[in-house]
Amino acid sequence: MSDLTPEERRFYADSPTTVLYDIFADTATRLGGKLVALARAARTETEGRQWRQRMYEIEDQKQAVDPDDRDALIARIKGWQAELERLLGQRT
Repeated sequence: MSDLTPEERRFYADSPTTVLYDIFADTATRLGGKLVALARAARTETEGRQWRQRMYEIEDQKQAVDPDDRDALIARIKGWQAELERLLGQRT
């Protein structure tokens, strides 16, 4: 993946897929926790529903990834990490 730093490229290339899956699952859990906080802090029912819908999407995405597909695991990890970093800048 071209958006990886040399260190990330090396880490992801050298790590077993079981380690990548653990990072994948942990990242999904962290993102889900942030989405729960945002849903609870929502000012309107519509806003809360949108955050909850995103939680369900994350779970669906998690279930759809083959745990042995290194590239898919890395793509989801990087995407979810970016989303989590963006959301951490928001209120809870």
